[in-house]
Amino acid sequence: MKTLSVLIIIIVAFNLKGLKAQTEQGKFLVGVSSTLNIAGIRGGELMSLGFTSSKYKSDAAGFEEREPYKTTGINMSPKVGYFLIDNLVFYLDLNVTYSSGKDGEDEDKWITTIFCAGPYARYYIPANNVSIFLEAGGAFGSYKDKYEPATGDSDVDKTAIMNFGGGLGIAAPLGERITLDVLAGYNSLTFKDKEDNEDNNRYVSGTFGIKLGFTILL
Repeated sequence: MKTLSVLIIIIVAFNLKGLKAQTEQGKFLVGVSSTLNIAGIRGGELMSLGFTSSKYKSDAAGFEEREPYKTTGINMSPKVGYFLIDNLVFYLDLNVTYSSGKDGEDEDKWITTIFCAGPYARYYIPANNVSIFLEAGGAFGSYKDKYEPATGDSDVDKTAIMNFGGGLGIAAPLGERITLDVLAGYNSLTFKDKEDNEDNNRYVSGTFGIKLGFTILL
C-alpha cells in the first residue's frame, strides 16, 4: 500500500505528458539509477562523489587532537540500451563503487572497489500519461577490500557478487525524452569468497524495495 501511494504521489507531482513514441524500435536508452542493494552495504545512492575529513574532539583536560581521518567515495550506476522492437529494450546495467580511507595518525589505508555488470530487459506498456514497465535481469561482479597498514603486509579480500532482480515500474515523463523511473521490485544478492572456499560458503540476501532513476530516450 505504501509503495502504491508513493507512485501515485510522484505521478501527480509532475504535470505529466506522454512519451510520444520514444520507445520505438531502433531508439536508444541511457540513464542512471539507484542500485536496490546491488552493492550490499554500499552503493545505495543514486549517484555520488564525496570527500570527507573527520576527527574526534573533546573538551577534556589534556586531550590531544589526532590528525583527521580522510575518506573518498564514488558511486555510479549508469545504463545504456537499445530497443530491439517497439517498447522492448535490452540494456547493460553497471555499478561502480570506489571508496578509500586514510588514518592521518598512523597512515593506515583501506581501499574498497565494487564492479558489477549485466544484462537487463525492460518492456514498456504505454498509457495516456505515463508508461508502465516490467523489468528483469542480473549482474555479476566482484567486491575487493584492501587494507594497507603503515607497518606490515597488506591484506586483500576478494568476493564474487551475483545479483538478480526485477519488478513493476512507472516511467513518468519530465519532458519529451526524459523520464523519472520508479520501480517496485525484488532483488537477490549473493556474496561468495573467491579464495579458500571449498565448501562454497556464501551470503545471500533478498530485498523488496523501490528503485529510482532517470532515463533519456534517444
